[in-house]
Amino acid sequence: MTAMLLAFSICSIAKPVSNNPREYYMIQVYHCTSQKQINTIDAFMKSVYLPHLHSVGVSKVGVFEPVDNDTAADKRLMVWIPLKSINEIDKLDNIIEQLDPMGNNTLIHLENGDSSLPYSRIETTIAKAFKNQPQFSTKSDLVKSSARIYEFRSYEGPTEDMYLRKVHMFNEGKEIDLFNKLNFNAIFYAKVIAGSRMPNLVYMTSFNNMDDRNAHWKIFGEDPTWKIISNLPQYLKTISKADIILMTAKDYADF
Repeated sequence: MTAMLLAFSICSIAKPVSNNPREYYMIQVYHCTSQKQINTIDAFMKSVYLPHLHSVGVSKVGVFEPVDNDTAADKRLMVWIPLKSINEIDKLDNIIEQLDPMGNNTLIHLENGDSSLPYSRIETTIAKAFKNQPQFSTKSDLVKSSARIYEFRSYEGPTEDMYLRKVHMFNEGKEIDLFNKLNFNAIFYAKVIAGSRMPNLVYMTSFNNMDDRNAHWKIFGEDPTWKIISNLPQYLKTISKADIILMTAKDYADF
C-alpha cells in the first residue's frame, strides 16, 4: 500500500513549470569516413563555425566526439547549438542563404586542398527543451577535462502516445528530479520536433570520467524511487529504440 501511495504521489504532484521561455536545440552530426575528414571539420569548427555562431549571438556551443571514434567506420562530430527561440534557426539559415556559393566564403567552403570531400553527410535534428527544464543547465561542479564524459541518449517511442508517456515520465513522473538528486549533471532534456528519427526525445548528462559515469548509473538503477517509477504501468514499453553515445568535448568548444 505504501508503494502504491508513493507511486500515486510521484505521478499526481507535478513540479511547477518554469516561467522561463523554452529553448530550442539544433544538433548537427558530421559523419566522416576518415581521420583526415575529422581533422578538417575540427579546424573548421575552431576557426570558422564557432566564431561565426558567437558573432551572431549564440554564446555557448558544444562540440563532442564519441569515445570510440578512432576505431569506428562512421566517425562523427556532434555540434550542439542552444537557441533562445525557433526563429533563430531561420536567422542562421538566412545568413547562409545570402552567401555566394560560387565565392570563397569559408563558412560554406570546407573542401580540402586536394578537393577531397570534408565529410560524408550532415545529419540535423531540431529539439525543444522539456517544460520542466526549459533552459540548458549552466551549473556544474565538474571541471572540463579530457577525461570528462558526456552521455547523449536518444529514446525513440513506438507510437506518439508511448513517446509522450516517456516525456511525461521525465516531467510529471519526476525522472528529471531523480537525475538532479543523484547529481547526473544533466545539460539538457528535449523533445525532437524535426529529424530523421521520430517520435523521439534526447538528453545529455555528464560525469568526471568513465568510472564516475558507471557508478552513477549503478546507483540510479538501485534507487527505490526509480524502481517505482520504472514499473508504473503507464510508463512500460514506452521506448522502442535507445541509442547511447559516450563522448568527450572538444577543447575549443564551450562545454
